[in-house]
Amino acid sequence: MLLVCLGAAALYPAETRVDRKSARTNSPPDGPGAFAFFDDFNDGIWTKYPGNPVMTRTEPWEARCISEPSVIFEDGHYKMWFMGCRTSVGHNAALGYATSRDGLAWTKHPGNPILRDPQDAVIRTTVIKHRGTYYLFASDHQWTKQTGVINRWTSQDGLAWTDKTAVLRPTQPWEKHFHNVHVIVDEDGTWKMLYTTDGPWGYAFSKDGLHWTKHKDPVVTGFYGGDPYLKKIGDAYYAWHSKAHDGHLRIYCRRSPDMVRWKEIGGGPQLGYTQPWERGIGRAEVHWDRHLADAELLEHGGRVIMYYGGAQCPLGVATFDGTLAQLAARLEHPPLSKWAPSPYASVESNELRISDTETDAEPIHGRAAQFSDRDKYTLEFRARCYAGYRRETTRAASEGWASPTRCYPASTRCIAAVMRYVDKDNFARFRIEDGQTTYYEERVGGVWAKPARIGANDAGDAGWHRWKIVVDGEDNDLSIDAKHVGAHKSSPGLVDRNDLRIGFSVRDTFAGFDDVQVKKNGSR
Repeated sequence: MLLVCLGAAALYPAETRVDRKSARTNSPPDGPGAFAFFDDFNDGIWTKYPGNPVMTRTEPWEARCISEPSVIFEDGHYKMWFMGCRTSVGHNAALGYATSRDGLAWTKHPGNPILRDPQDAVIRTTVIKHRGTYYLFASDHQWTKQTGVINRWTSQDGLAWTDKTAVLRPTQPWEKHFHNVHVIVDEDGTWKMLYTTDGPWGYAFSKDGLHWTKHKDPVVTGFYGGDPYLKKIGDAYYAWHSKAHDGHLRIYCRRSPDMVRWKEIGGGPQLGYTQPWERGIGRAEVHWDRHLADAELLEHGGRVIMYYGGAQCPLGVATFDGTLAQLAARLEHPPLSKWAPSPYASVESNELRISDTETDAEPIHGRAAQFSDRDKYTLEFRARCYAGYRRETTRAASEGWASPTRCYPASTRCIAAVMRYVDKDNFARFRIEDGQTTYYEERVGGVWAKPARIGANDAGDAGWHRWKIVVDGEDNDLSIDAKHVGAHKSSPGLVDRNDLRIGFSVRDTFAGFDDVQVKKNGSR
């Protein structure tokens, strides 16, 4: 089966990589130094392929899920091994194989699955190549009562797998079930493994890849997530992995000097939900509507390529323009350093992107910069709403864990600019609905006041629109694209303050924000 992505000519075609900086209009002529707060989001790391997803389910054996990609470039081809399963529970997970000339359009092997075990699952797969031999590590726990083990196979061609050997079994009280596993081989020939359980992660090392010694204590704890991709860059170890917030996964990164002490990089995800397919929008067969997981990195052609799963089923691609060493250096200064840590925000293609309705009550907001309405200040930025959706509660799937909601395409779009932010329970904002109606509304003491309709607008579409909000004492005045929309006064609890910050929120909308600036206008 040939899966072709529109426009897939190279990774990526030059015409698909937009220079956002040169494409901007009305950028501030006097530069960021002239503002009390400025962010043009030029510090992004990953750029997603606009033709995502690049791999979808097409065969009965992968009807429920394809995930866990392992990708190697050799012999002029990208080679991908991936896990597929027919149902969530049981022992039907198996290993598939596909090839590609450009990393975007993939041809699945006609003999898929290339490895199926009639007695055990072949799940949470990872493939590496070491000294001419391919090695497959996989768990056999497919949401059954068994604790599961981690098995290893070998292959000379990546297609015929033999020598199945159990290399790791649960022996510690904290291990319980084995899930994901990833393995690397250090320069000195030491094999190193990160593996995940129902919660904590473990670390093990080996001299031959068969006989493993575990570190006695878990090395990562405190959150639900897993599927780490492990890589040594320079003197440090990096793991790209999923991490859940309120049950929904996004892709994060952490670093360690020794495989034991791990620290998360930045205050938010490296990949968030910025493309509608990642939430399973319009696809009733998706059982995990907000899961980004299964990151797999590959350096080739002067770029680092990340394959990842969206809605934990189709696979997408993101790239970083540079080497792994340059990526490690770039991670020393992650995006959104001017913004408070949040699981809902990510930077992509040089803009802040938000799609989580949870920001309605937990806006993305500035970290340290505070402003006084006594002095008057102006907030300006550009915004666009490039997709909308609606959510519906559904009956959970009968097998395995699944999300209780589904997302469907919708024309309704809502974005808001917070111009007086004290904390998540006390803020004021202008909100636009459907590009027609504009409201002023406040959340005081954790309770929403009745929104006040202030005027019409035409800024709820996919095009860029420039907002200007002037905060002056109790007055808040909004213009969009140099047209006055309306004004409203703030309630006493949000007035006469010098601890105000700014922020953004969305509802059932994929939105982008750019060129954010706050300028103080002097005392009244």
